[in-house]
Amino acid sequence: MGPDRLPSDWPLREHSEFVHCAGILWHIQRIGSGPVILLLHGTGSSTHSMAGLAEHLSHQFTCLLVDLPGQGFTPPIEEREHLLTAMAGAISALCKQLKLHPDYVIGHSAGAAVGIRMCLDGHIDPRGLLSINGALLPFGAFIEPIMLKAARALSRSPRVAQFLAQRGTGESDVRRALRDTGATISEPMIQRYTTLISQPEHIAGTLRMMGGWELGQLARDLPHLTTPIHLVGCAKDHIVPAIRAHRATRELPNATAVTLDDAGHLIHEADPGRITGEFFRFLERLN
Repeated sequence: MGPDRLPSDWPLREHSEFVHCAGILWHIQRIGSGPVILLLHGTGSSTHSMAGLAEHLSHQFTCLLVDLPGQGFTPPIEEREHLLTAMAGAISALCKQLKLHPDYVIGHSAGAAVGIRMCLDGHIDPRGLLSINGALLPFGAFIEPIMLKAARALSRSPRVAQFLAQRGTGESDVRRALRDTGATISEPMIQRYTTLISQPEHIAGTLRMMGGWELGQLARDLPHLTTPIHLVGCAKDHIVPAIRAHRATRELPNATAVTLDDAGHLIHEADPGRITGEFFRFLERLN
C-alpha cells in the first residue's frame, strides 16, 4: 500500500493524491467540478471500481473517490470490531479536511453501508444517496456471527494474508471469482483485481473489513435515516440478491428500489453508463 505501490496505469491515476488524515495516509482521487459526489467502493475493491462512474459524472459534478481503510492503497485504521462506525467517522474527517462536503453519495455494496452510517451519525447531510447492490441487512442470525469471528481470526494472521495473496495471483482465479459475482468480465477488470489480491495488505484489510462489518446495528438504525435513498439491485447478483434492496425499503422511510435485468454485482464497473442513467433519474425524482 502507499504511493510506491500505485501502478502507472491505474484508472484515473492522474487524479490520485495521498492525503494524511485521521492518522493514516489516504489514497483519494478528485475529478470534475460542481456539486460534490462521494463515491465509495465495496469490500475487496478500490477507487478503480468507481472510475467509470466518475468519468461519466465529472462533466457536471466534483467526484471524490476514496480507497477505504485497509483497501487498495490506503492502510487500515486501528479499530477492528466496530469498523463500520469508525470508518464512517474517518471518511467524514477526510471530507472536512479536504473541504469537500458531499451533496450526494454513491456507494457500492459495503460502500453503501458506509455512506448510510455517515448520514445516520450526523457526519454528512447529502441531498440523496444511491446504493448499488448495497450490503445493508444481516446475512442471518446464525451465519453472520460465524462469518465475523472467522474473518477476524484470519485477518490477524499475516501468514494467511500472504498465502491468499500468493494463491490469488493467477488470472484464472480472478476470472472465476468475478464470474461468480454475475459480472460481465473484461480484461481490464481482471488486471485490476489481480493487482489488488496480489497484495497481502489488501487481503488482510478485506478480511478485517468483513470481520468488523456488524450489519445488525445498521439494520436497526435504518428507520432513522432521513436522507432520500434509491436502492439498485441486480437480477444476476449472487453476492447481494436484488430482493434485499426491496426488503430494505420496508425499513427506510424515504426510499425507492429497482431491479436491473441482465446485471450483476459489479454493474457499475461493467456498465457505468447504466448506473449513471439511474443516478440522473434519481435526481429528477429528488427535484
